[in-house]
Amino acid sequence: MFKPLEGVKVIDLTYFVAGPGAARILADWGADVIKVEPSFGDPGRGTGATMSCPTQPDCNPFYTAYNANKRGMSLNLKSEEGKAILDKMLETADVFVSSYRTGALKRLGLDYESMSKKHPHIIWAQINGFGDFGPAKDNAGFDTVAFWARSGAMIDLTEKNTSPINPLIGFGDATTSCSLSGGICAALYQKAKTGKGCKVMVSLFSQAIWSESAGMVSTQYGDEYPKSRLNPGSPVMDTYKSSDDKWFYMSILEPDRYNNALFKELGREDLVDHPDYSTAAASKAHSAELVEILAAEFAKHTMEEIEGMFARADIAYDHVQHIKEVLDDPQALENMYIVPVKNNDGTVTKQPMSPIRFALTEPKTIEDIAPTVDRQAPRIGQHTVEILKEYGYSDAEIEKFLADKVVTADKA
Repeated sequence: MFKPLEGVKVIDLTYFVAGPGAARILADWGADVIKVEPSFGDPGRGTGATMSCPTQPDCNPFYTAYNANKRGMSLNLKSEEGKAILDKMLETADVFVSSYRTGALKRLGLDYESMSKKHPHIIWAQINGFGDFGPAKDNAGFDTVAFWARSGAMIDLTEKNTSPINPLIGFGDATTSCSLSGGICAALYQKAKTGKGCKVMVSLFSQAIWSESAGMVSTQYGDEYPKSRLNPGSPVMDTYKSSDDKWFYMSILEPDRYNNALFKELGREDLVDHPDYSTAAASKAHSAELVEILAAEFAKHTMEEIEGMFARADIAYDHVQHIKEVLDDPQALENMYIVPVKNNDGTVTKQPMSPIRFALTEPKTIEDIAPTVDRQAPRIGQHTVEILKEYGYSDAEIEKFLADKVVTADKA
């Protein structure tokens, strides 16, 4: 795959998922991303354990999902020597990305105001929980809190009259990381024109609000959440089950055009041009009734038969899959959205790939735009010595840094 960010250098001072995910995307696009960690490492290295994943140094697939294709350096930023090393790296870097809270960055002298004065060329990018202003600006903000709970997604995207969603860890983080990586690229374009960096900001809360744009608008005009599949906003945009016990979702955005075709396929000629069901307005007004009718009709047919109906009527639909099923989805595999990746211990994990691909010519096969995992997520300090040498430090200086615990180097 063509990598448009080759030659771009990124200093990655992030932890957990959202910030690392943004830097991972930049690395996938060709940037040289240096992950800077304290001696004890990014606490996200242990997050996989809460999801039954191994977290060994040579097999940490959850951590790798957000940190592959990076180099790893361990610096003690509480020491003056450590700060000086990072400052030297920033002199030639293009991007500094962090998910540390603003207060912590100020204490380290790495806040935007301080850095932009010293390194005006730097693009300074940050993910935080709730934004730069307001009463919650300094609050801790994991995606479960800032993206899911406060935004309404945790309760309004669930089935009505049930408990709030127990959300998938990292879901809000990953979507927010896409926005930050895009913002960084816009800033790189501005820098290419002017030579100057800028501040790029995104919060988990802002991302959730943007992701919920439709509901943010519609609830001001009478739309209500959470909804029930038994009485949805549109009965032809809902889940149903086949006779062989398979769930699917049907999505008819133009009921006036497609409802009659659906009724004919189901053998319900009596519903064609029915004043209560054949138009968008009428079917919405009689949503619960039509759901009950359609559910009974679909329950008479196998999934294969229903697929034939939808194909003939040109109706959009798809199976409702579990996450685990997607790992073997032929569409995901054919497009290399999921790729088997060998861990350093020799085991293999099917890893999700970042979603955007680039090409200079029209791709003929998937190999023309195939993503690559050139590096597993680095071990703590795996490339410390290599990187220090690139910045001109001598062997003697490096040995002293190691002895004084200014840096940590992986011994594996």
